[in-house]
Amino acid sequence: MKLGSGNFVRTAEVSSGETIVFKDEGSWVENTLYKYPDGNPKMDFIVKVELNGEERSMRLNKTNRDIIIAAYGNETKDWIGKTATITKEKMLVAGKRVDAIILEIEGSSVEEIETPEEV
Repeated sequence: MKLGSGNFVRTAEVSSGETIVFKDEGSWVENTLYKYPDGNPKMDFIVKVELNGEERSMRLNKTNRDIIIAAYGNETKDWIGKTATITKEKMLVAGKRVDAIILEIEGSSVEEIETPEEV
């Protein structure tokens, strides 16, 4: 997988209601820009998707991974050929309101996702 090629799905380039199709099982890739405070690199989960007839790469954050897992299971190779709908929402990130992509799966809802209890 070639990173930095500019072929990533970007929030500014998509609209709510557009559909993506998962094209591969994805992989964890070391983020070359961001590190944790202890110096360890952050890892991104990157999956190939088809958007408007074009194959692109998409970073899936934990929220979107959880949505997909709730609908399609945690075996990512089972996601291939399945679809998700893009929804753009404003979210607070680092104290700023920014547009973010939230994936929706037909027949599934965010409320159905189980999150771990706080200890």
